[in-house]
Amino acid sequence: MFHSVCRIGFKACVLLIAIVATAGHASRGAAQELTNIKISVDYALYGANAPVWYAQTSGLFRQAGINAVVDGSSGSGDAINRVAGGAYDAAYADIGTLAEFWARNPAVAPKLVMVILDRTPQAVVSLKKAGITKLSDLIGRKVGTGQVDAAGRLFPAVLRINNIPVEQVNRLPLDQRLRDAMLVRGDVDAVVGFDVTVLFNLIAQKIQPEDTNVLYYADNGFDFYGNGLLVSRNLIEKDPDLVRRLTDAVAKAFVASTKDTKPVIDALAERDALANVALENRRLKWIMEKNVVTPATRAHGLGAIDLDKFNRGLKTIAEGFELPKVPTAADIYDDRFLPPIESRRLQ
Repeated sequence: MFHSVCRIGFKACVLLIAIVATAGHASRGAAQELTNIKISVDYALYGANAPVWYAQTSGLFRQAGINAVVDGSSGSGDAINRVAGGAYDAAYADIGTLAEFWARNPAVAPKLVMVILDRTPQAVVSLKKAGITKLSDLIGRKVGTGQVDAAGRLFPAVLRINNIPVEQVNRLPLDQRLRDAMLVRGDVDAVVGFDVTVLFNLIAQKIQPEDTNVLYYADNGFDFYGNGLLVSRNLIEKDPDLVRRLTDAVAKAFVASTKDTKPVIDALAERDALANVALENRRLKWIMEKNVVTPATRAHGLGAIDLDKFNRGLKTIAEGFELPKVPTAADIYDDRFLPPIESRRLQ
């Protein structure tokens, strides 16, 4: 091949060889230019947050010049602390928990760069036989809550919103891995958590959603957003373009998950051989249909926000937590990194 190419002339041949060599070197260099990022999700890696891992396995992060390590955590509070402390660059975590963290640590609080769950899935779940059909029925009852998860941390705030004395509800902080099993055994009368976590843990225990009563925070005075993508202030200051690429890739992963959950859960199963594929697939479909795809996101795309809803929710959080200052959307949300509508449009 060399001899046939060089028939074009010695000088032209040398130039062509140099160009090919340079292109090959550039190609290898480009392949090595991936930026490593550590992302913490809001719980163990499972169906509800699997799109974040799918962004890595599907090549969406690679296309954005990113190589991501995606790790589980013990809850949104844990995930946010990891980012604030510098151990992680980004998190998929609860926005309400971020607001509470900002009020106490404004200088280091991560920034929300994209809302993902348009409706919070936080809820109080009980078995129907307990007869808990409204929040006031929790007075005198034992309620299992996570220790650092978003729903557990916000539960007292929701009680206060509904004029229920917090001290009259027997709250038992539990390891999330034990919480739902204790509900099944009757050790607690109700549990607090994300519906997509609690209800599907109960399904694994042969208890169907129709056998439960679910009291959603959103229907009891806390109509707010759920999880979003948060990034460290350091990352924003150091490499804002990287934040844009990260946000765009995550948006594409969640949009893809609304179309077809199977490859997302297949990727999860490759990472965790013990994952219940059928259950996690059903779980992911649940959260896509109930919390991601809503009238608002159909109209305006994933990540679209209503500032009035945002600020009302933040005011409720401040009142419930008795925070020294009411945060505003501008305090915790940086809208410069919302991807173009082409990356966020839902079918």
